[in-house]
Amino acid sequence: MKTASQEQWMYHISLDSRAAFKEMFECYYAALCVYARRFVKQTDVSEDIVQDVFCAVWMNRHRIDYRIPAKNYLTAAVRNHCLNYLRSNCHVTFDDLSRSENIPCAEHPDSVWMLDELEKLLADALAKLPPEYRIAFELSHMEERPVSEIAKVMNVSIRTVERYRNKALEILKTELKDYFPLVIFMLGGKW
Repeated sequence: MKTASQEQWMYHISLDSRAAFKEMFECYYAALCVYARRFVKQTDVSEDIVQDVFCAVWMNRHRIDYRIPAKNYLTAAVRNHCLNYLRSNCHVTFDDLSRSENIPCAEHPDSVWMLDELEKLLADALAKLPPEYRIAFELSHMEERPVSEIAKVMNVSIRTVERYRNKALEILKTELKDYFPLVIFMLGGKW
């Protein structure tokens, strides 16, 4: 059960609401890790940076301007922490960062997706698949049914199910691009 609307999370956190903080963490943690990986290529470092940002939010909760939307605040904080990490640990200057093609162009807060937005993206991408690909993918990855059972349900061979499933993955990787790793995480990472 949600304790506060997303627009009010920062306000409730400023009033020491652990429940609002937990909801915000659960909503944004995975997406912010993917966002941080665009700057810092090591998964463990990017996860540490995101955790540091959440710790800083909690430690500074009474000083943070709660009128700033959580999504905007967190995105900016993660980006700044990543840039500080790169500058101090990789001997990179801000001039180097501004010229680098490896730094993501998506610095806008809307580039960080919430779980419900990712679910909609996935649903839209699945709707575009041929029916047999979609069914094989959903039964395999969302319902976690064994290939042999899917073959019986679809009345096709096991090899055909595997082919449908693989083709669906190829199409989804292209369709979802940068957010495919987060979709994998969202579905439990069982591929």
